[in-house]
Amino acid sequence: MRTLATLTLTMILSGCFGAGVDPAASRPLCDGTAEDRTAHAAALAADGGPLSRATGRVLIARIDAGCGEEG
Repeated sequence: MRTLATLTLTMILSGCFGAGVDPAASRPLCDGTAEDRTAHAAALAADGGPLSRATGRVLIARIDAGCGEEG
C-alpha cells in the first residue's frame, strides 16, 4: 500500500512537469517543496495514516500554489 501511495505521488508530480514545460520554470516548485516531499515520504513509511494526511495537505497546497491552482 505504501509503495502504491509513493508511486501515485510520483506519477502526479511527473505529470505536473510534462512535455513542453521549461525545466527551469519548475525549479522554484521543486526547491520549495523538497523538505515537504521528504517529510511526506517519511510519514508514509512511518504510518501511512494521520501524519501522512497532514503532510500531504501541506505538500498539495504548496504544489497547487506553485502551479497557480490555489483554491
